[in-house]
Amino acid sequence: MKTLHSVIQTLNPYAAYEKTQSTRLRKTLMCDNVKRLKIIGIIGSSINLLLLVLYYLDRGFSGLTTIEATLRISWILASFVYIIGVGSPHSPEAVKKRQFIFFYGATGLCLLFASLITAVLSVEQGSTFLYLINVLLIGSFLYLSLLEMICIISPSFLVLVLSILFTPGSILLVQGNFVNVIASTAFAVVIAQTILTSKLTQLASTQTILDQKKELEYLIDLDGLTRIPNRRKLESYYSDHPHTSFALLMVDIDYFKNYNDTYGHLQGDQCLIQVAQCLSHYPFEGLTTRYGGEEFVTIIILADLECITPLVEAIRQSIQDLQIRHEASPFGVVTVSIGYVVTETRRENHSNETTVLEDFILKADQALYQAKENGRNQIKLYQE
Repeated sequence: MKTLHSVIQTLNPYAAYEKTQSTRLRKTLMCDNVKRLKIIGIIGSSINLLLLVLYYLDRGFSGLTTIEATLRISWILASFVYIIGVGSPHSPEAVKKRQFIFFYGATGLCLLFASLITAVLSVEQGSTFLYLINVLLIGSFLYLSLLEMICIISPSFLVLVLSILFTPGSILLVQGNFVNVIASTAFAVVIAQTILTSKLTQLASTQTILDQKKELEYLIDLDGLTRIPNRRKLESYYSDHPHTSFALLMVDIDYFKNYNDTYGHLQGDQCLIQVAQCLSHYPFEGLTTRYGGEEFVTIIILADLECITPLVEAIRQSIQDLQIRHEASPFGVVTVSIGYVVTETRRENHSNETTVLEDFILKADQALYQAKENGRNQIKLYQE
């Protein structure tokens, strides 16, 4: 079984990666392959067009009616169809099934045309150079697995074998020519496998680094205890959402110092976690962050200004409904006081985002102070 797995990985290096990663790697390399084959198509078409012009200048219109000329004209047309039809995917997400079909079809035809032209050339007319340069170019310039190379090369190689059997004057019968074809084909396959394996390792390593960077960025934005966003995330979220209206809430756990003194700091941490999770999972569009200690700041994106007061009251009630025991509080359970500010001002100037946010937080904090002065376990809207 282990041997079979090794064979599969040799034929298809993508098998070494899990399905989602393998698909992304295929699409990433296909972006490059599409562009690279376009370059091959343009260069090959230019060379074939130049040869057709030379044939015409040498023999007139009859120079364009030979089998070789017809194949070269077909080659140019096929290249044109590929360049126009394959599109230009700029990212792995943009790669569709159409790109795969056009790419594999055009690559196979490129080598097949080279084989057909080589097959119709007699000893006096030319050499195997055309096939050799194409198979080596495909093997070294495109990212293809061993299995893909075998599938692409097989039809063209079969044409060359048949030309030996049924064409007495084939240039492949000249001593060494067919040996060169076999050696070049094998060399191209080995080159392709080596290049692909190296490229896949490089891409996989790069993706791992990017994933780790993304994970670190995610962790940097989280509060270490409650696992909800922190103040850093609050600032970036505010900057990224220049909405017409929003509410900013300053939420403070009532008598939290007494809670710690009564139950200990470990139990206090559990209380913070429960409150944080309740706030962060409450159904509204916005963000809840731990601002510091037992304080939380919540930004709520508003669609309707009239709904904000009932929503803030519902948030306060949701904490009380947790029924976290708090003997050192007159309410008997953990409660919160909330001060909030509402703005309808559209933010046009983003140069002083931090200052504006701090101003809103200060206003919400003033409203919170009033709520606590009025007896706690209540909400208070900031008013000028």
